[in-house]
Amino acid sequence: MRLGVLFVLFLGLNGCSWLFHDRTNDYLSSEVNSNIEVPKEVAQVALKPQLPIPDVDGKLNIKEFVLPRPKPLVLASMDEPESASLSELSQVKLETDLLKDGNGTPILRLNIEFARAWAELGEALKKAEINITDLNRSIGTYYIELTEPGNPEDVGFWSGLFGGKPEPVQVPLQVKLNQARSGVYVAIHQDADNLAEDAQAQSLLEKIQDKL
Repeated sequence: MRLGVLFVLFLGLNGCSWLFHDRTNDYLSSEVNSNIEVPKEVAQVALKPQLPIPDVDGKLNIKEFVLPRPKPLVLASMDEPESASLSELSQVKLETDLLKDGNGTPILRLNIEFARAWAELGEALKKAEINITDLNRSIGTYYIELTEPGNPEDVGFWSGLFGGKPEPVQVPLQVKLNQARSGVYVAIHQDADNLAEDAQAQSLLEKIQDKL
């Protein structure tokens, strides 16, 4: 058992060079052979080495190569609003068009790139005092709530008798952005699969357009 352990240690210390041929430096003793010559009666082929090795006279003067360091990443200040930095991405004057698609659904077109449109739309919603409950930039969606007057029929008899008014209702909606060749299009959805009613979408898009 001891002899076996000593043998393994001996192999590790000597790198097994005496047992296995080390071919690391074989290239130093290699020779350059002449190109293969094809007989003329067989074919007319001009063989040239694809990776020729140039002749080098004397020793190579190789200096240490220092990789250039990348420039440090500069982040915008956390106090600076996102819209202020993103609006510098484009010098194009913002223009909007309130249109209708082939189905008659109201849509708002912005003639700018998505990043700027996302920031401009967020600012317009705030200026219009529209409550943003959540947002998801990866799918281009602002989640909002509109406050609308309640149904008068929900007021009880005695409350109506003493001048009671229906409580306002919070209506959740989604403002979606879609990038296209001609700009960014904004549409109003009830949820991920359903569009808002045309009259409701038209009114909301007019408010947004007014603040852009």
